Amino acid sequence: MNLIGREHPAALLRAEIGRAAASHGGLVLVTGEAGIGKTTLVSSAAEEARELGALVLSGACWDSESAPGYWPWTQVARGIRRGIPREEWQALPPLLEGDDEFKLFDAVTTGLVALTELRPVVVVLDDLHWADPASLRLLEFVAKHTWFERLLLVGTYRDGEASAERLLPLEAKATMITLTGLGPAEVGELVNRTVGGSLAADLVAEVHRRTGGNPFFVEQTARLWRSGGSITAVAPGVRDAVRRRLSLLPGSVAGLLNDAAVLGAVFHRSVLAGLAGLPVAHVDRLLDEALAARLVVARGGGSFAFAHDLVRETLYASIDDLPVRHAAVIRTAYPAGAQLIPTELARHAYLAGDHLEAAQVTDLLLAAATDAARRFAYDEARLHLGRAYERSATLGQERRATIALDQGKALYGHDRDAAWRAFDEAIAIARSLDDPMLLARVALSINGIYHADPPQRDDLLREAHAALVGGEPPEPSQLTQELAVHLAIHARSGEDVDALVFGLWAHHDSIWGPGTAATRLALTEEVLTLVRRQGDLDTEHFAAALRWVALIELGDPAYLDAFRDYEEVGRRGRDAPRIRLSEAVDESIVHAFTGRFASAQLLLDEVVAEGDNPRFGYMCDHHQWALYLHQGRFDALPAVHASLREGRHPYVDMLEGLSALRRGDADLERLALVREPRERSVRPLWLRFQAELAAASGDPVLCERVRGWMAPHRSEWAVSMYGWDLSGPIALWLAELDAAQSRWGAAVELYREALRSSELMRARPWALESRIGLAAALTAVGEVAEAATQAAEARAEAEALGMTHLLTKLPPTPAVLRDDVEGNVFRQEGSVWTLTFAGQSVHLPDAKGLNDLRLLLTHPGDDVPAVQLLDPTGGEVVVAASRMGGDAVLDDEAKAAYRRRLRQLDDEIDRAVERADDERAASFDREREALLAELRSATGLDGRDRRLGDAAERARKTVTARIRDVLRKLDHLHPALAAHLRDSISTGATCRYQPPEETPWHF
Repeated sequence: MNLIGREHPAALLRAEIGRAAASHGGLVLVTGEAGIGKTTLVSSAAEEARELGALVLSGACWDSESAPGYWPWTQVARGIRRGIPREEWQALPPLLEGDDEFKLFDAVTTGLVALTELRPVVVVLDDLHWADPASLRLLEFVAKHTWFERLLLVGTYRDGEASAERLLPLEAKATMITLTGLGPAEVGELVNRTVGGSLAADLVAEVHRRTGGNPFFVEQTARLWRSGGSITAVAPGVRDAVRRRLSLLPGSVAGLLNDAAVLGAVFHRSVLAGLAGLPVAHVDRLLDEALAARLVVARGGGSFAFAHDLVRETLYASIDDLPVRHAAVIRTAYPAGAQLIPTELARHAYLAGDHLEAAQVTDLLLAAATDAARRFAYDEARLHLGRAYERSATLGQERRATIALDQGKALYGHDRDAAWRAFDEAIAIARSLDDPMLLARVALSINGIYHADPPQRDDLLREAHAALVGGEPPEPSQLTQELAVHLAIHARSGEDVDALVFGLWAHHDSIWGPGTAATRLALTEEVLTLVRRQGDLDTEHFAAALRWVALIELGDPAYLDAFRDYEEVGRRGRDAPRIRLSEAVDESIVHAFTGRFASAQLLLDEVVAEGDNPRFGYMCDHHQWALYLHQGRFDALPAVHASLREGRHPYVDMLEGLSALRRGDADLERLALVREPRERSVRPLWLRFQAELAAASGDPVLCERVRGWMAPHRSEWAVSMYGWDLSGPIALWLAELDAAQSRWGAAVELYREALRSSELMRARPWALESRIGLAAALTAVGEVAEAATQAAEARAEAEALGMTHLLTKLPPTPAVLRDDVEGNVFRQEGSVWTLTFAGQSVHLPDAKGLNDLRLLLTHPGDDVPAVQLLDPTGGEVVVAASRMGGDAVLDDEAKAAYRRRLRQLDDEIDRAVERADDERAASFDREREALLAELRSATGLDGRDRRLGDAAERARKTVTARIRDVLRKLDHLHPALAAHLRDSISTGATCRYQPPEETPWHF
C-alpha cells in the first residue's frame, strides 16, 4: 500500500511489529483528526505483520448507545477462538463472561498469551474514542500483563473527540504516533493520484491551504473537482465530517469559533475577545478546548488560525446576517486594537454593506490599497481601489474623481482600456463640477503617466490651463510647469493640503532638467514638512530620496547626510517590501557612484531576486548597464541591452550608443540619428550622450552646440530619471569637448574642476575619469611633471577600483621624465618621483614613504632610527625620544590652559549661534576641534599622560605604514622593485636597507 507522506510513522509502527515478532510487544496508540489516515496506516502495518507470519486480530468500536459492553473485545475474542486448537480452547476459561471483572480480564489475557506461544499476535482496536470505559480498562490490563509476550496492541482514536480522562492512563504507557496534515508536495502527489493526472501547481496549493493536508479532505476535494466542481467548493463528505467534529464541541466554544470564522482564516485573541464581548482570559480558556480538538492552531504572538479553511467555511456558511457581524468587527474589534491589518479591515468594511458609513468604508479600502501597493500586491491594490470607487457613489463627486484617478493609475500598466475609462470618469466629473483645480489635478495626473497618448494629454492640459489660469497657454514645454505652479498657489491659499502636496509634486516633476535642482530641492523640503504633519510615511520616504538626488545634482557633498536621513525615514517602514527594496536600489546606486561596485552589485541582485516589479520595471536593467559600463565589462553589455529592449526601455538606442562610444567601435553616423527624448527628466543623460558623441567625432559644430547647452550648468552633475542615472559632473563633459577641439588650456581648468567636485562628492569613478583626462591635457600643455603625477595616481586608483580599461586613455610618459641615467634611479623632480630598477621605470606622486626609502637607500647597511626618518632634521622629537621615560607631552599647566580656552570657545560659539553669525561660530568650532585633537594626542588610555618617550613607538608605526604603502603601490606598478625593497628593507624602532648584493643608486 502506497502511504503518501507517512513514511516515518509507518517505519515506527513497523519497528514495533518487529520487536513483537522477535521477543516482546507493547502498546501503540495512533491518533489524529478524522480523515487524517489512521486506519490506512494501521491497515498497512497489519498487512505487513501478516506477511511476517503474525496473527492479526481486530475490533472496531461503535458510535452507538446500543453498542454492548466490551464490543471491540468481543470481535477480538472470536479471533482468539479461531486461532487456538480446539482442545486448548476448551481448557481456557470462558472469555468475556461473568461479573468478576478481574477474572474476565485474566481470561482474555490468557487466551492472547496462548496464541503468542504459536506465533506473534497483533491486536488492532479502531476508533477508541467511541470505546466504552470497560473496554479501555481491559486494554490497559492486557497491555500491563503481556509486556514480555509476543503481543502488540495497536489502538487508533480521534484526539479531538476522545475523553482525555479515559485515555490518559493508556497514553502514559503507550508509544504515541500522532498524524498531522500532509505537506504541499505530498498533497500534490495524492491529488494527482486521485484525479489520474497532473493538477496545476496553483490549484494544488489551494487544495493544501483549504484542507490543511487532511488526506480524506484532499481526496474528496480532488474528486469533486474531477467531476466538474470548483476547487473551492466543499464536498458533501467533507462538510459532514467537519460538522460532526463541530457538534462535539461545547456550545460556548462553538459560538466563539463562529465569531472567529467572521474574522477570517487567521485571527487574534484580543480582536476575537472584542468581537465576542468576552474577557481575554475567558477566550483563552475556550481556545484551549478548540486547540485540543485540533480545530484551530496557535500561530504565536496571540494569533490563531483554523486548522484548515474547510472548518472556517463550514462555520461561516451557518451564520445568519453576516453583514451585521462584519460591521460589528469594525465597530468593536477595530477600535480595540491594531491587530487587524489594513486588508482585513477593508474586507470587513466592504462585506458590512450598508451597515457602515460609506465614507468610513471608502477610507478603509483606500488605506488597504496603499498598504497593498507597499507590499507590491498590485492585484490586491486594484481590487481595493475598485471597491472604493464602487462605494464612493454616495460621497462627494470630487472625492469620487480622485479615487477614479488613483484607480486609473493603478490599472494603466494592467488594463489600458479600463484605466482610460476611469480617467474619462474623472474628467467628466471635473467638467460637470466646473472645478478648475480638480480639472488641473486630473490633467496633471494623466500627464504624469509616461505612456499616456500625447495629443489627448496635451489637449487636456490646455483645457485645464484655460480653466485655472486663463489667457493664452504657453509653449507645450512650459504648459505643465505653469499649470502645476498655479495649482500649488490655489491649493496653498485654500489650505487644501492634499492638493498642495499634489501641486508641489507636479511642479517638481514638470521642471526636471539641468538647472532646476535648487528649485526642486526647495519643493521637496516643503513636501517633507507637509507630509510629516500628516504622517504620510510613503510620501515622506519618496521625498527624502529625491532630496539627496537633488543635492547630488547640485554637487553638494551634504547628499551623504541627506541619504542617511532618508535611510532613517525608511527604518520606520522597513517591514514594507516597497520601502525596503527602494532603499536597496538607492543604496546600490550610491555605492556605484562612490566606486563600491561589488556591494552595489550585491544589492542590485537582492532587488532582482525579488522577481518582476512594476515599480522598478526596466530601471534595474538600466542600473545594471551603468554598473557594467563603469567597470568596462563590455562583454556583459549585449545581454543587458537585450533585456532593456525586452523591457521596453524607451531610450535603449541611446544606451547602446554610449556603450559603443566607450568601447571605441561606435558607428558615429548612426548615433547621430538617435532622437532626443521628449521627457525633461532624461535630458541630462541625453546631454552626456551628445557630449561623448561630439568628443568622439570632433565635429566642431556639434561640439559648439553641446557646449552651449551645458555651459550654463558647469558646476552641476548630470542626474536623470529621478536619480536612477548619475552621469558625472557637467564640467567633465565640457572638458571632453574642449579636449576634442584641442582647447587644452580650457580643458585643464575644467578637468581640475571636475576632479575637485568628484573628490568632494567621494565619487571615485568620476574622479578617476577626470584625473585621466587631466593627465592628457597637462601633457598637451607641457606640464609633464604634474601630468606624470596625475597619471601615476590614476593608475593606482584604476587598479583599486577595477577600472583598468580606462588606462588606455592615459598619455605616454613624457620624454623629459624617461630614463636619462643608466642603472638604478630613485630621484625626485618637483612633485614626481622617477624610480628605475632592472631596466623598468615608473613615476609616482610625492609621498612621505618615498622620502623614507631614499634616506635608507643612501645609507645601505646602516641602522637608521625610525624617529630620524620621521624627523630628518634631528629636531625635538628625536631628542625627546632619546630620554628614558620622557616627560609628559603637555604638563598640567598647559592642559589647564587648554581646558580654559575650550570653555571660552564653548561660550563664544553659543553667542555666535544666538546672533546667527554662522561664519564666526564655524571659526570658533574649528579652533575647538584643533584643541581637542591636541589633548587627545597628549593622552593615552584612560586619559593618562602620553610621554614624549612614546614618540619612538609612534615613529616606528608611522614609518612602517608609510613604507608599506609605497610598496603596495609598487606591487602593481613595478613588481620587481617592490620585491627587491621588501627583501632588503627591515622596519622597526630602527630601519635598515641591506640588499643581498651591492646595489648602486642614482639620487
